[in-house]
Amino acid sequence: MTTSDADFIPLVDLAPWFNGDTSARAELAATVDSHLRRCGFLVVINHGIDPAVLANTRAACADFFHMPEAEKAKLVPTNDVYRGWVGGGKESNAATYGVDTPPDLKETFAYGTVDVADESLRDQHPMWYAPNLWPDTPSTLQPAAELFWRGARELADELLQLFALALGLEQEHLLDHCRNTTSTGTLNWYWPFTREDPVEGQYRIGPHTDFGTVTILDRQPGVGGLQVLDDAGNWIDAPCIESSLIVNTGDMLKQWTNDRWRSNEHRVLPPAAGAPNEELISLIFFHEPDADAVIVPLPTCVSPENPARYEPIAAMDYLAEKFAALAVGD
Repeated sequence: MTTSDADFIPLVDLAPWFNGDTSARAELAATVDSHLRRCGFLVVINHGIDPAVLANTRAACADFFHMPEAEKAKLVPTNDVYRGWVGGGKESNAATYGVDTPPDLKETFAYGTVDVADESLRDQHPMWYAPNLWPDTPSTLQPAAELFWRGARELADELLQLFALALGLEQEHLLDHCRNTTSTGTLNWYWPFTREDPVEGQYRIGPHTDFGTVTILDRQPGVGGLQVLDDAGNWIDAPCIESSLIVNTGDMLKQWTNDRWRSNEHRVLPPAAGAPNEELISLIFFHEPDADAVIVPLPTCVSPENPARYEPIAAMDYLAEKFAALAVGD
């Protein structure tokens, strides 16, 4: 069953966080806590990311994805590090959730941490702090994508502080585990279906949950759009509001909060038969902890009546298992 319910995925104005006093921040934190106990998706406005950064990144993406495949193939990952171009048919997001679907109908350009504060981390954890692969053409992609990464990282850091207050923690408690973030930027191209028709059970992105802490998504409105699964088994169309971003919490934050907050299954539909020319580009930022951060249920989310449900785990071990399930490759 599919339905549309803007109340399920609430609109959250972040202006009180950036501009309000202590009382306004506390009120917003309580509201966010209430929302995330019910649904791990928010639509946020007044988020602080420059619209020009988003527009420039999307334009550079279009130039890149429209290049011949032979040119893009020069940036195919040559190892287990998630960097570079991933062509159509090479990923199945549903596989990370244990669901068998045909490969996702998209191309992806992935890149990791832009600013590594401690260069020794590249040797200690090469999978998580590896250099990025950038094309020579278009020359606009690297600077635009790096600006998007930095803007999204700044927003994610603010969200972590807001989330900490919502959870009754010191404001920088979560942020302290993400100073050397292993965050990933993912630029997705959903090509027109004049190129290839979907087969039965095939999606632009198959049903899955995000496996990190916080995801920030800048999306375009389309006939084939983002849907989120509610507790009743209904697929809810995510609102697409001008100048807004989608923020959702992932499996790692769900585990960190001892299941206090949600990590909802979601998917991206192919367009309906009447819109075969639809072409969309999504800009996504997956905010992750430091590679060696240990994720333990938070003290404010554990009690004698609600004991810890998860054993401690290093973030890099948790994420490595999920990335492997994406099935990048031939």
